Amino acid sequence: MKRAKREKAAKEAASPGSAGANKKEMGSSGSRPASAAAAAAGAEAVAYVAAEDADALECGVCFHPLKPPIFQCDEGHVVCSLCRDKLAPAGKCHVCGIATRDYHRCHAMERLLESIRVSCPNAAHGCGARPAYYDQHDHCQTCPHAPCHCPGKDCNFLGSTEALLDHFTSAHGWPSTTKISAFETYCICLRDGFNFILADCTEDDDHLTTSSSSRRYLFLLNVTRQSLGCSITVHFIGHESPSEALRCVLGYSRVLYDPCDRHKFLGSHSLQSEINVECMDLSNGLPNPEDCFQFVVPDSVLRKKDKDGIQAEVHIGIINLE
Repeated sequence: MKRAKREKAAKEAASPGSAGANKKEMGSSGSRPASAAAAAAGAEAVAYVAAEDADALECGVCFHPLKPPIFQCDEGHVVCSLCRDKLAPAGKCHVCGIATRDYHRCHAMERLLESIRVSCPNAAHGCGARPAYYDQHDHCQTCPHAPCHCPGKDCNFLGSTEALLDHFTSAHGWPSTTKISAFETYCICLRDGFNFILADCTEDDDHLTTSSSSRRYLFLLNVTRQSLGCSITVHFIGHESPSEALRCVLGYSRVLYDPCDRHKFLGSHSLQSEINVECMDLSNGLPNPEDCFQFVVPDSVLRKKDKDGIQAEVHIGIINLE
């Protein structure tokens, strides 16, 4: 029954002779509602259709959301582009079985789907985007406002980046977050335990960024003491973007002089590592340091004053993969 209802709705919306299609064609040629009330009523009707019977907006073969280009048989049964290519050799419609030489573009259905906008599920966390119905999933995969979990053990807090920053201080008393700019190098004192860095990335012609507006990236640098030295692991608290790669360059250096003659140079140590930072929302907890890339500074290299906090150079980079 549900599938029959979906096929009927899709046919009515896609058929060139249907009232819905004719009404849409008239609107596109300039005959739009004259009053704001009529426009609001139309928007509510679209929202009602999307919420009441959203599967009518899905392909009848793969059941994924329909997105342009959309095709239909001679009777108005619609399919997505990928399924059209699969069905074309059979020479008949998947619903009615009527022989057809080819499916035709359904521009009326395409315009209808373009007009259906939905709020991002992360609206409560500050996202104001209203993607097309068929783009909702892709948007959610890369939405910068998607909530993340707190890295604290046994802490179930879930929130946006801004909410997490407040939570770190108020609930756990962790050190305040260090704010930096991406593509710049900073000398930062990293204490044992969790250290949070908020990197601001703005569009810059000299660097490969993916966003035309400012975006902030929250990093966790976890400092642990080992038997032979100090270990640092780097994590990005957020959601992975397929168009970006995150890099963190960590450095540590020390110059040694003769204890009896402070002007006599003995040698120097210089350590540097470039780390590919993986994205994580901590839903499965903080990974074991043994499973991560570790930047290790041996005890023999550490200064005495670095026993409580290591002075490290930190450089954050964002690479555009597109």
